[in-house]
Amino acid sequence: MTPLFGNSVQEFYLEKVRKVHAERAERIAALKTRADAEKYVAEVRRKARACFHFPKTKCPLNATVTGTVDFPAYTLEKLIYYSRPNYPVTGNFYLPKKRQGKAPAILMLCGHNLEGKGCDAYQKAPRALAQAGFAVLVIDPVGQGERQQMLDTPVGAVMNPCWQHNMLGKQAILLGEWFGAWRTYDAVRGLDYLLGRPEVDTTRVGVHGTSGGGTLTTWVTAVDDRITMSAPSCYITTWLRNVENELPIDAEQMPPTALAQGLEMADFLIAAGPKPILLLGEKNDFFDPRGLDEAEAELIKIHRLLGAPGTIERFMGKGDHSLSQFLREAGARFFCKYAGLKPPKGEGNIPVSNLSEITAAPQGQVKFLPGQKFMHELLVEEAQRQTALQKPLAREAAARELSRRLHVGKVTAPYFRVARPSGEFGGSLWQSRFALETEPGRVMAVLKLFTLHDWYHIPELSPDVTLYVPHLDSGDELRWRKPDPNRALYGLDVRGVGEMTPLNGDQPAELRNFFNEYQFDYHYAGLGLMFDEPYLAGKVKDILAALALLEPVAKRVHLEANGQGCVPALLAAVLAGPRFASVTLRDCPDSWLKMIQDGYPYRTPFSYMLPDILRTLDLPMLQKLVKAKCL
Repeated sequence: MTPLFGNSVQEFYLEKVRKVHAERAERIAALKTRADAEKYVAEVRRKARACFHFPKTKCPLNATVTGTVDFPAYTLEKLIYYSRPNYPVTGNFYLPKKRQGKAPAILMLCGHNLEGKGCDAYQKAPRALAQAGFAVLVIDPVGQGERQQMLDTPVGAVMNPCWQHNMLGKQAILLGEWFGAWRTYDAVRGLDYLLGRPEVDTTRVGVHGTSGGGTLTTWVTAVDDRITMSAPSCYITTWLRNVENELPIDAEQMPPTALAQGLEMADFLIAAGPKPILLLGEKNDFFDPRGLDEAEAELIKIHRLLGAPGTIERFMGKGDHSLSQFLREAGARFFCKYAGLKPPKGEGNIPVSNLSEITAAPQGQVKFLPGQKFMHELLVEEAQRQTALQKPLAREAAARELSRRLHVGKVTAPYFRVARPSGEFGGSLWQSRFALETEPGRVMAVLKLFTLHDWYHIPELSPDVTLYVPHLDSGDELRWRKPDPNRALYGLDVRGVGEMTPLNGDQPAELRNFFNEYQFDYHYAGLGLMFDEPYLAGKVKDILAALALLEPVAKRVHLEANGQGCVPALLAAVLAGPRFASVTLRDCPDSWLKMIQDGYPYRTPFSYMLPDILRTLDLPMLQKLVKAKCL
């Protein structure tokens, strides 16, 4: 059946983002004086940095140059340093041969390319800058270049960087970590190395990158005061445009709590005000250029109020999402301007090396470094540490802990609309359908009564009721179940599944698999994190609302869930306490710990991941508390 309310989840989040955007726009419009601008910059700097949690102490870099390649205008050093204990970062350091005094520096951050620093754009860009007189450090992102994290996948091939990032991102959330902070910290430690070089002028320091590298450029600009000039490319738009355009984004592009704090993407650049910034984009980018226009206008206004007019520049290419030659040349002109160097006339003919010439690690992969650990291994170690510190909780204490993390609050019986019953020939059960407004004025769940004949209204009295939360669709999963004359059977399609499956999404129809990369569950779970209101909490709320609706017409309500429906059902059961007469879970996940231990959690929805939960709870503990029957 085509989802009757398939746009509800999208419109729910769009309304929330529009509210944040409008309130923020009013604030910026109200800025009139330098003092106003300074106050705003200080506020967004504090809020932006609150999204990042870095290690409390920095480990030794233990930087090693494993080889040097000589070029006419610069040398290339093949570098390994450690951003965390046993966690190596590979890079290339370019040092110009002709320089007067210390050289200005650029930290270059790669976009999503499997070859990382070895791809053409991330060889040509730093080499052109080195020819212009800059010392440049370009590093491999985790999951790219020499830092492949998933070399032996179930399908026998290296996963693309986005898959690697998003899988690691899902697992990190359970530990209170954010993948974007891990990547940003790699860059901050790269700055530590770069600015520790005696040849480098620490007063002229830029950061530059495109796509995922443009994202990291934006984050580093916000969190590190050592940056003096910044050029993010093919990233800056607005989160409002992304949500309006139904565009899911990468795990590192969703700062937890950012929307809850009233931030927009541009605020992470405003936080560095009034340092010079070049906004780079392409007209055919999937990151909407209209959002870049809005960000530019806001930055220009604030820099003008701060007494630094002219420090915001932009260059818009005519092509697709990439670090094209036009953008590279615009970036070089910008950095030369603010570093006091003569700008080059153009990029010219830049040589590109074979990967074997520029790799720093043995056999071109950190996998072969003695004692190194993959990010996944570090996450598993931390998960095991947190799990070992968990203390047994009574149900009431567990419910309080879940309430604190889910922000569900008191749930009452929702207003509902009566939809047409549905039935088919061939012996399947009729489905009487009730659309539940579990958010104010918005249908977010569909409750279905499965009967031998159609009922237009919820029956007034049933001795026992089963409330079934499906894996993907209660209609498909219950339509052939043999009816029990002593127990009414209801299916509940919570937000995001069954009749609530979003009709929208940034994937073509043939890829609309619930578990696919960048699918709607992933997209809305990410927005939930940014609002500090987990998407999972909404699913729990839907179940509790259905319970409140059924309680007056049933002596006992039994909760049953299947597959991915088990996690929200289990959390709802803990919060509901004795209001459910029994709890039955079919094909329930083993634990949140197991979701991290699994190196390839492809079929683990992002919405399962409750932030920072492993410090106190795991699924087996909750199953015991509600005496769940696990099948």
